[in-house]
Amino acid sequence: MSDKKDMSNMTASEISYRKFLKNLGVTTHQEIEKLINKKIADGELSPNANLDITAIIKIDELGLNHSISSSLLLPGKND
Repeated sequence: MSDKKDMSNMTASEISYRKFLKNLGVTTHQEIEKLINKKIADGELSPNANLDITAIIKIDELGLNHSISSSLLLPGKND
């Protein structure tokens, strides 16, 4: 059995969380991809290199300061 909830069974707050996180993911992906492609084209980054990344979510009213760090594999010349 799946832990996924059908949208019709979600509360309004759960839906708002999901919408925010989806928007965050989609828009951040687009911005990162655009900048990486430009930097590779300009010779400022090397294809197939690794790029360290840290994402920070801050919500002052909750006292939340959450960060996630990782390494991204940049696209190759034929990607």
